[in-house]
Amino acid sequence: MNDSEIVQLFRDRNETALSVTEKKHGKRCLTVANNILKNREDAEDCVNDSYLKLWELIPPHCPQVLGTFLCRIVRNTAINMLKAKNAGKRGSGTAEVVFEELEECIPDKGSVERTYENKELLAAVNSFLRQIPIENRRIFVLRYWYCCELSEIAERFGTRKNTVSVILNRTRGRLRKFLEKEGYEL
Repeated sequence: MNDSEIVQLFRDRNETALSVTEKKHGKRCLTVANNILKNREDAEDCVNDSYLKLWELIPPHCPQVLGTFLCRIVRNTAINMLKAKNAGKRGSGTAEVVFEELEECIPDKGSVERTYENKELLAAVNSFLRQIPIENRRIFVLRYWYCCELSEIAERFGTRKNTVSVILNRTRGRLRKFLEKEGYEL
């Protein structure tokens, strides 16, 4: 069943939409949640919470790419769970490290003029990503969207962990220069 048919099931309030979605996208969603939360039970709870949010969001939303829409919900839910879990203490998981790495080249969201400028920033980052080699783009997305470990990325690309780290460091540097050129204060 393709995504548009699944979305139609949601719009029709047909509960089979959830089971079909789980079969098609469940493994990827669990991977995203687990990469952030580093706990299988929390990741499963996160994915289940995300399915409920998806049920509530369709309608009114009608995503064209259900998997991407759902993964964004899972990622945001996992990050919120992680923040709640680590409130008041310094975390040491991959997600915290990932966000610290990006702090040097992404403006503080507290200083951004909310929704409009966040969309502008996202468009600028996407423009930057389209300009870099596809392998570097994939490495960047795996690290900063899916919160994958450096060793996992290295294994996937058949390279060393240090090589991945260098690629990410250089890509962040290029992103920082690109955003500064676009007028963002970092």
